[in-house]
Amino acid sequence: MYRQETSIIRVVQLGLGPIGLSATRYLCEHPRLRIVGAVDIDPDKQGKDLGNLAGMTPLGLPVSGALDQYPPEAADAAVVTTTSSLKSLAPLLLDLAGRGWDIVSTCEELSFPWLTHPELSRELNREACRREVSILGTGINPGFLMDLLPIALTGICQKVERIVVERVQDAGARRVPFQHKIGAGLDPTEFEELVSRDLMGHVGLTESMQMLAHQLGWELDATTDDIEPIIAANPVRTAEQLIPEGKTTGLLQTGRGFRHGREVIHLLFRASIGEPRSFDRIQVEGIPPFDFVAEGGINGDLGTIAILVNSIPGLHRAAPGLLTMPDLPPVTWFGS
Repeated sequence: MYRQETSIIRVVQLGLGPIGLSATRYLCEHPRLRIVGAVDIDPDKQGKDLGNLAGMTPLGLPVSGALDQYPPEAADAAVVTTTSSLKSLAPLLLDLAGRGWDIVSTCEELSFPWLTHPELSRELNREACRREVSILGTGINPGFLMDLLPIALTGICQKVERIVVERVQDAGARRVPFQHKIGAGLDPTEFEELVSRDLMGHVGLTESMQMLAHQLGWELDATTDDIEPIIAANPVRTAEQLIPEGKTTGLLQTGRGFRHGREVIHLLFRASIGEPRSFDRIQVEGIPPFDFVAEGGINGDLGTIAILVNSIPGLHRAAPGLLTMPDLPPVTWFGS
C-alpha cells in the first residue's frame, strides 16, 4: 500500500534577488518544506528579516552574510538562486554537498552539465555520492519547457525524427533584470559586442539540446547556438524606459542539434518588448506527429519558482549524485 511521506524538509535559501525572494514566498506555502535560514552577499539585506524582505510578515529569520552560520545538522536541503555559471557556482555546491544537504539551483549550466563541463560534473557527482546527497539544476527553461516536457511527450510516439520547440514571449511582462538580460534598449552594436564576449543571450539552449538527445538515445554530431538582436521598427515604451526606433527590443536565439548531418533538434527562443503573440510550442515529427501549443505562453518567473520548489521532495528521495530532471520522479504541485 502506498503511503504519502509526511516528514518536513528543512531548507536554507541562498540568493535573495527577485527570483529568490519569490521562491521564499512559495517555500513558506509548501506543506512539505520549512525554510530555516537565508544567505545573501548584499550587505543591505544582511541582518534584515527574511519575511520582511519578501513582502511577508516577519519570519524571525535574519538574513546572514555567511553560510558558516548554519551547521550541517541545521538543514536538509539548499535552494540556490545566484548565478548561471557552473564554474563560479561549483565551490559553493561542493561546500553544500559536504554539509550533507540536497541542492536544487536555478543555475542554467547545471541543468545538463555532463558534456559542457565533464570534469566538473564528475567531481560534483563524486562528492554528492560520497555524501549521499542529490544535486539538481532546474527551472522553466532549461529544466522543463524546452527539454523535459518534449521528452515526456515523445512517450506516445513509436518513432521520432525531429523535435522543434518554440518559446516566444513579450518581455514587457517580465521582470526588469530579464529585460536587461535580453538586451532591451541597447544599440545593436552594443548588443553584438556583448554577444561576442558571451555576455548576452539566454543560457541553456545547449544544455536543453543535450538533455533531449541523451534521453532519446541520439548522439549529436554538433550543436549551434546563434543570437541576433530584434530591432524596434517604432518606439516601444516599457514601465522603465522608452526604446527608440532602431534600438534593440530583445533577442532571437536559435539552437540546432545535428545527427548524421541532419538537423534533429530545433530550439527557438524569442523574447522582446512588445512581442505581439506569446506562446510555447512543441512539434514532434514522427509516428504519430503532433503539434502542442500553449497560447499566451507559460509565465517564466512563476514557472521557474514553482518547479524549483516543487522538485525538492522528489530530489530528497532520489538516488544520490549529480542529477538532471529526467532522473527525478514526476515533479508535481503538492497541496496540504
